[in-house]
Amino acid sequence: MSEVKKGLFHDWVPKPVGLLVLLVLTLTVLTTNGLYTANITDMVGGLGTLAEYLTMANFASSIGMVVAFPLLLKVKSQVRTRHILLICLSATAALTLLCAHTTSPQVMILANFLLGTFKMFAMMEVIIPVMGMISPDWNRGRFYAVFYPISIIAGQASAYFTAQLAYDYNWQLVYYFMLPGLLLSLALVTVFYHNERSIPKAPWTGVDWLSLLQLSGFLMLLNYILCFAKVEDYFNSLYIQGACLAFVVLVLWFIRRQVTLAQPLLNLAILKRRNVWGALLMVFLVGLFMGTGSIQSALTLGILKFNPVTNAQINLWMVPGIVAGGFFLFFWNKYQRRLKEMVLVGFGVYTLAHVVMYVNVHPGAGVQDFYLASAMKGFGMVVLFATLGVYAADKLQMQEMFTASTFLIIFRSFVGPAFFSALVSYGMYHGQIDNLNQLAQNMDALHPAVAARALASGVQGLYGSVTVQAVLLTVQEMLGYVILAGGAILAGVAVFRFGKINRRKLVNWRKKWRAAVAFQTITS
Repeated sequence: MSEVKKGLFHDWVPKPVGLLVLLVLTLTVLTTNGLYTANITDMVGGLGTLAEYLTMANFASSIGMVVAFPLLLKVKSQVRTRHILLICLSATAALTLLCAHTTSPQVMILANFLLGTFKMFAMMEVIIPVMGMISPDWNRGRFYAVFYPISIIAGQASAYFTAQLAYDYNWQLVYYFMLPGLLLSLALVTVFYHNERSIPKAPWTGVDWLSLLQLSGFLMLLNYILCFAKVEDYFNSLYIQGACLAFVVLVLWFIRRQVTLAQPLLNLAILKRRNVWGALLMVFLVGLFMGTGSIQSALTLGILKFNPVTNAQINLWMVPGIVAGGFFLFFWNKYQRRLKEMVLVGFGVYTLAHVVMYVNVHPGAGVQDFYLASAMKGFGMVVLFATLGVYAADKLQMQEMFTASTFLIIFRSFVGPAFFSALVSYGMYHGQIDNLNQLAQNMDALHPAVAARALASGVQGLYGSVTVQAVLLTVQEMLGYVILAGGAILAGVAVFRFGKINRRKLVNWRKKWRAAVAFQTITS
């Protein structure tokens, strides 16, 4: 059996070269996806399918990451780092080609689920070394202040670039453009990574595959319900009714199994801790602000007639806010201020961003009117993600931290955004119908203004102008509801008792990692 060797690379690899290799791998893993949301409009036309299929595929990638998370430590104790990266990067390249060629939305959903699973394994292999470099004392607060801005900026830059490629050429080219980066990463891993173990090998203790299947099943059912509820007419559809019933059965079965097993897949007792359920609740509420993208799209794409590239350019203005949020987090953690204050700042800036959007809802709005709101969204996002991640990890051992992180990913990347996106979609649809009826009921052919408009542009032109007004009214109403909800969230956070954070335990993250590996070896 090969001996344990510190580090990732061969002895002959200079440190600057090793840092460059790690940087390339990190950027490749962060920017490679099975579906690029900025291109959904082009993909709907190209594939001739519903947008809901592609939305479901996007969330399926997050679910795949969730399913992989409970397996990370077990796989890490069995497989060498080099082999994990080679397998995951090869599978990601193959699935990227599949996404470029397939015309089946069901295949796209499955490919995104698998790609998310492999991406999570690869991300863990690059995040742990990057954390050691960014924060040598393994302070999670300092690490989040640097890594979250980098990862979110990489995602926004990737969205803009892929939107530009799809607009100039076609959406399939985006996948082919990502392939050279994956192939380069495979070559770098093959040449520079050593083939020794980084931690001692432990006997395989097995995985409760039934629990893993239950977890995947009820999350994908929830994904289907939230994405297709409007298309299927909500609970008037037998498909939605059956999916809801199956979801409830699988959730109850999963909970019962985790409670009765001696070694459950996820220890649900962790949800009794205030910091864990409090962080999950607040991460879920962050999804309210992340789910308002459809409101902005209804205004920018539907009324102002911006193209997808311009819309992506607006979202790219989140980058200055993200950078400012990173500096804010760094100095806030340096002076060890209270987490409640940071959470209040994050939600407050997010709410103010929607106030800025609210005052700019008019048919003459320009691209520049959305820059400030986007920057404020970026600031709020990075502050809340980092702060709530630190809060959830307080006073947790490594095994507990893995369980808490699994739930955080579920609520941050899937449940929160999907639920509030469905809620906003419902409000936008019915709001437009109600406002259109309200405007139309006061229109009469004998009214001079109505008669003049009908004479100038015809009935279709009259209907179009009324529809624009209905959409503008609905956008303002929905933004108003979001602002009111943001105020309620701020009031709830203000009265929530966070408790004192044990910063020393947060710093000793490396000791927890080693203790978890030793525990895995001894118990095996």
